[in-house]
Amino acid sequence: MKRFKLLAVLTAFLFSGILSAQDEIGSSPSTNQPTAIEQQRGQFNEGDRFYPAYLDDQLKAAQESGNEIEAKRIMELMDSKIPAVNKFNAMDHKAGLEVPVQTGSVQPPFNSDWYSNDVTVYSGSVKFGDPYFRQVDMKMGEDGNMYVAYNRAPVSGTNGRIDVYRSSNGGASWVYTNGIQYAGSYIGTVSLLVELRDGGGNPDSTRIFVFYTVSSTSNNDGATMSFGSWRRNGSAWYAGNIASPPAGQEYSFASAVSDGAFYTTATWIGVMCTESNNALTTTNNFKYYRSVNWGQTWTGVTFSSGWNDFYPSAELRPGSGSSSDSVWIAVERRFSATNYEIRIIRTPWTPVASNNTYFVTSGGSGVKYEKPSLTVKQNRSCDSAMFTVTKNGVSYYCPTVNGGGAWSVDFTLGGTSNGNNKAFTWCSSNPNGNEPFNGIWVSSDGDSINLRVGGRIGSLGATVYKRNSNTASTSVSPTCMVYSPAPTTSLCAFSYAGFGPTNIYANQEGLITGINQNNTEVPELYSLSQNYPNPFNPVTNIKFSIPASGNVKLTVFDITGRVAAVLLDKNMNAGNYTADFDASGLSSGIYFYTLSSGSFTDTKKMILVK
Repeated sequence: MKRFKLLAVLTAFLFSGILSAQDEIGSSPSTNQPTAIEQQRGQFNEGDRFYPAYLDDQLKAAQESGNEIEAKRIMELMDSKIPAVNKFNAMDHKAGLEVPVQTGSVQPPFNSDWYSNDVTVYSGSVKFGDPYFRQVDMKMGEDGNMYVAYNRAPVSGTNGRIDVYRSSNGGASWVYTNGIQYAGSYIGTVSLLVELRDGGGNPDSTRIFVFYTVSSTSNNDGATMSFGSWRRNGSAWYAGNIASPPAGQEYSFASAVSDGAFYTTATWIGVMCTESNNALTTTNNFKYYRSVNWGQTWTGVTFSSGWNDFYPSAELRPGSGSSSDSVWIAVERRFSATNYEIRIIRTPWTPVASNNTYFVTSGGSGVKYEKPSLTVKQNRSCDSAMFTVTKNGVSYYCPTVNGGGAWSVDFTLGGTSNGNNKAFTWCSSNPNGNEPFNGIWVSSDGDSINLRVGGRIGSLGATVYKRNSNTASTSVSPTCMVYSPAPTTSLCAFSYAGFGPTNIYANQEGLITGINQNNTEVPELYSLSQNYPNPFNPVTNIKFSIPASGNVKLTVFDITGRVAAVLLDKNMNAGNYTADFDASGLSSGIYFYTLSSGSFTDTKKMILVK
C-alpha cells in the first residue's frame, strides 16, 4: 500500500511538472480526491454486465467482416441476456406521443464575402437557450464534410424543429440535408453525430444522427429522449422515441457519443442525458442508451451519482478495444448555492449501471465551476483529454495526459483577458497530428467569441480574439470542432447563434476560398469566365459552369507554372458556380487559373496588384 501511495504521488508530481513546463499560466495538479462530504457516500447502483464483455468484440468483428449470419447470432445471444426493462425499441412510437416528420428543404443565404465575415448558414430565430444552452452542435464527418445542427425557435404551426446543414468546402458554403419537425411538441437540447456506414467508403452512406429531448410543453416538462437519422443527401430518413421519464420528471441535456473513429460498418452510437425534476432544480439519475444496429433498438441503463449533477458533456474514452471502452461524462456538481465543482463520471461503453468518479476540481466555498465541455482524444488507448469551463466568470481548461489517472486544473483558456465575464466555453480534438486540441470562449455580453487554435495540452495555441463578425447570443453556447482536411492538419472551425438568439453563423481558421452554387439551372456547355475584378487586390471571383456531374479541379498557377493554389478538386453536381479566391498570401504579379473536368480544360490569366 505504501509503494502504491508513493507511486501515485510521483505520478501526480511528474504530471504537474510536465504541464507546468509547457504552459506556466495558472495550472496546478488536481488532488483527485473527494470532498469530506463525498467521502461519506459510496458508489451508487453498482451492477454487473448483462453479458460477457468478449461478446462486444465478437460482434464488432462479425459486423466489420460483413458476416451477417454470425452478427445476427451474437446479437440474439446478447439480447437474450438483457432484461426486458433495459430494452428499448425506438421504432415503436409510444401512444400519446407526437410522431416527428421530415422538414422541408430551405437553402441557406450564403455570404458572397464570407472570407472576411462569418457565413450565414440560417436566417431566422433560434430556440432561446437558458438553461438549455446547447441549441447548436457542430461535427466533422468521416466524409470530410462539416455539419451544423441547430434548434429553431417555435413558430405558428411548428413548435419544434431541428435542421442540419453540410459544407463540403470547409465552411465556405452550406447545403441543407434534412431535419426533424413537430407541429405541437417542443425540443429542448440537441446533440449531433455524423457516421460513415458503408465500409466501402461511399460518402453518401454517411448517416446523420440528431439526439434531442422533446416535450408537449415549452418548458420541457416530461421531456422524452428521442432521435432522428438520415443520409447526408437527405434520404433514408427515420426517427424514434427511445424512452420516456417517470411522472413528474424530465430528460435533459442530451449528449451523444460513438465509436465511429475506429469502425465503419460496425459503428455503435449512444446518448447520455439527465433525469431531473420538472423544475430542473434536482437531478435524480443519469440515463445512458446505446445501439449496435444504427438506432433500431437500444439498451439502456440508469445510474446515479447521488448528487445534483448538471450539464453532462459525454465522450467515448477509447481503451485497447471495444470491450474496454468507456464513456466519460463531465458534470457540474452543485454542493451549495455558492460551490459548484467539476466531476468526471466514468461508466463502461457496454451499458451497465456501474460508475466511478474522478474528483477533479476543489475550489471550495465561494467558487463556481460551471457548464463544462469535454473532449477526449480518439486514439487507442486514449492518452489525453480535457474539458473547458468557467470559474467565477473566468475561462479555464483542465487536462489529463495519462488517461484520467491524474488531472491538472485551471490552465488559462482566456483568463481575465478581454473581460472577466465569460459565459460559455467549448472544446474539441482530433486523433491525428501534433496539435489536436482547440477551445473557444465567449463573453457574457456576446461581444467576443475568442479561440485558442493549433494547440496541444499544456500549450493550447495562439489566441485569436473576437473572431465573430456578428454579436453572439447570450443564451446559446457557441460550438467548435477540429477541421482536418489532411491527416496532419488541425484547423479550428466554429458556429454560433447571433444575438436574439437569431441566425446561425459559421467560420473556419485558414479558410481562403469558397465555392457557391449560383442557381439550380443545368448549363448546356462547360465554361470558364474571366475573373472579376481583374486586376484585383486581394480577392476576386471566378465563375464556371459544368453540364455533367464529375470531378472538377480549379487550380491557380504562377507565371513559372508552379501551383500557387488549388481552389477545388472534388466531385461536383452539374451547375453554375462562383469561386471566391483570396490571394492575400501571394505576391503581386501575373497568374493563370485552369478549370479541368472530364475532357474539358480551359485556362485564363489574372493580375494581382497589391
